[in-house]
Amino acid sequence: MSADLVSQATGVTMALVTLLSGALLAAVPWLTRRREAFAVTVPESAQADPRIARMRHVYLVVLLAVSLACAAGAYALSAAADPLALSALACAPALLGFLLMLLFRSRVRAIKRSEGWEARAQRTAAVAGPAEKNVPRPLPLTWDLLYLPVILATLAVTVALYPTMPDPVPVHFDATGAPDDYLAKGWQVIAMPMAVQAFLALSLAAAHWQMLRSRRPVAPESPTASALAYGMFARAQSVALLVTGLVVVAAIALMPLSFAGVVTPGQSIVALLVICVAAIVPQVGVSLVYGQAGSRLLRRMGAAGELDFDDDALWHLGVFYANREDPSVVVPQRFGVGWAMNWGNPRSWALVALFVAAVVAFVVVIELLV
Repeated sequence: MSADLVSQATGVTMALVTLLSGALLAAVPWLTRRREAFAVTVPESAQADPRIARMRHVYLVVLLAVSLACAAGAYALSAAADPLALSALACAPALLGFLLMLLFRSRVRAIKRSEGWEARAQRTAAVAGPAEKNVPRPLPLTWDLLYLPVILATLAVTVALYPTMPDPVPVHFDATGAPDDYLAKGWQVIAMPMAVQAFLALSLAAAHWQMLRSRRPVAPESPTASALAYGMFARAQSVALLVTGLVVVAAIALMPLSFAGVVTPGQSIVALLVICVAAIVPQVGVSLVYGQAGSRLLRRMGAAGELDFDDDALWHLGVFYANREDPSVVVPQRFGVGWAMNWGNPRSWALVALFVAAVVAFVVVIELLV
């Protein structure tokens, strides 16, 4: 496969990733729960306020325009093979989206004060009994054991192909597919793909564990329906995560195939790029179908005209949750689709420290192998 074709494939992939992720960010105001507008707690009926509706449309148009521009720039710069520039273009929509959210958040807070939208009393609810038992849940953590046969299969492939590998073995390639780093033939060649797969599998299992440990949001005006919607959302997210994770972990088997020359470096790079784009699609689909915490499943219900509770003070900059009185480590994200850490809980910091230690250990292991 020619270097030009690999470069074009890289450009197309970066453009698609930038465009898909940017489009999802642009749709966030329509995916969040109705009682939230740009990370501010509001009555559900406030979503019909023309001022808030105008902000949503401005946010959408600006993010889509910037995402299109960044996608075009990523494709144009792909020939230069500049990872820093490509990464900057891919991250630009997310940064702009955050800044726009902060701007509109301040405006919504001003509207909230002028309209007198405040919780007269904090009303909470819970789901128990038969209704609670019927609420869908994320896949059990035992499903992550499916990563083991994938890793073992990769080990078997690596061992089988080891005799046909050259010495030294090319283990790293530039954006055009040309080898730029080699490793002396030895046990390290067999261990490297497994080390990468093990790290990815553990990281994905940790994300799955977060879903299982998250506090389940329950709307006081419709506790059963909101619990059911969140359960369906969490289950769909766990399925999408598992399927995506299995595909990504299995894709690491391209390493020994490339080492042995079964596939060319260019072919393996293009295959990985296609997988990167495909990995985004399930998450985008779940987000658009279910919305944050299942909010889109509740769209047909009547909009409440008053606030049952207000937790704006616990969300800093609209995205960082800190509540020392909440025992939860993970909570549903406020602006976006997914989950956020409770930074008021010391266990959250311990988990972050553990993850950083795992990343450092992984880097050290890879450095020792090469």
